[in-house]
Amino acid sequence: MSEIRPPWIRAVTKPGAMVFALLFSLESLARATLWTIVPLQAYELLHNARDVSLLNFAVSFSSLAGGLTIPLLIRRFRRRWIYTAGVCLVMLAGLLLATGTLGGQVGGMFARAFGGAATNISLMLYVMDYIRRRDLVHSEPLKMMLSATAWCTGPFLGVFLNTQIGRGTGEAVTVVSGALVLCYFWYLRIQDNPAVAAATQPPPNPIASIRRFLAQPRLLLGWFIPFGRSCWWGMFAVYPPIYLVQTFGSERGGLWGAAVVSVGNGLLFGAPLAGRLAARIGLRRPIIGAYVGLGLLTLAAGLLTAWPPAVIFCLLTAACGAVTLDALGGIPFMRFVHPYERPQMTSVYRTYIDMSDLLSSATFSLLLSHFDLPAVFIAMGLFALGMALVARQLPRRL
Repeated sequence: MSEIRPPWIRAVTKPGAMVFALLFSLESLARATLWTIVPLQAYELLHNARDVSLLNFAVSFSSLAGGLTIPLLIRRFRRRWIYTAGVCLVMLAGLLLATGTLGGQVGGMFARAFGGAATNISLMLYVMDYIRRRDLVHSEPLKMMLSATAWCTGPFLGVFLNTQIGRGTGEAVTVVSGALVLCYFWYLRIQDNPAVAAATQPPPNPIASIRRFLAQPRLLLGWFIPFGRSCWWGMFAVYPPIYLVQTFGSERGGLWGAAVVSVGNGLLFGAPLAGRLAARIGLRRPIIGAYVGLGLLTLAAGLLTAWPPAVIFCLLTAACGAVTLDALGGIPFMRFVHPYERPQMTSVYRTYIDMSDLLSSATFSLLLSHFDLPAVFIAMGLFALGMALVARQLPRRL
């Protein structure tokens, strides 16, 4: 008699929405634990918010150049090895950051960024191999909801452990989480979808991929939607904690900043609500509405910095809009991209993360050279309102 396995066992052992959501969640915990450690430790080493922005700029530029080579690496070494190498780099980032030195800070930031790019691109390709386009509106919010625990606890946990127990204990969580990801991933033995692999052409060089991407307006629009959201999350990870350190002091402000980031990320538990709304009324209106709310509330935070509770309230409420964009923002690209050019187009698409870090760091460095920290919130609010206008170009039937 053949063994009949319960449905939940099949759900977590057979490639599908639940498996990819669990992989993303475990890998998110490895990165999320470092998310608040990175800017606070950089500020501790550099003593200046502008210099932190310049460091982010340099790391983002290097990561952007490296990320464009990932399709070539996937072609040469296969996707499973690139995913494995990405997880190992994230683990290495934890070890480097634990040194508490400027060299370890720079190396750790780059390893975390490039490792995240490798895992993100590889996992997105697996998702597009196994999840039907019409099911993305359900699978993507599920992925965000399951990762909410990681993004809610990780940013606070890392800082709390380093503050209360000792440097390096927070980074140890990253190493352990990465090891769990690798064990689960290799247990699954996920294969590339043969139907997609057979239709995939050898990837062209990165410059040709960029040209091909820019020649398709819908892919470019699909890139801009998550780009704006990534700019906001990058700002949220760095500048509210620094603002609270400046307001309340290093130890108290650092814990408050980590708590705010964790609570904001915890709102990802509501991601399935965005998916249900999009299933009923489409993607276009929720995305536009999310950007409008994001812009107005972030702008208000910049105008109310004399009252810290109001700043925290505005930013956490704005995070609801960012969560909506997390749940829905990647779906336009995955619906627009042609199956035969997914690897190279996904690599270019993934640059929205590095480009958001690069351009926002450069902009914030310039602003902070002439203005105080509230200028960052005001600029981010105005940018989000501009992105609402860009989102209006999404097809009404999307």
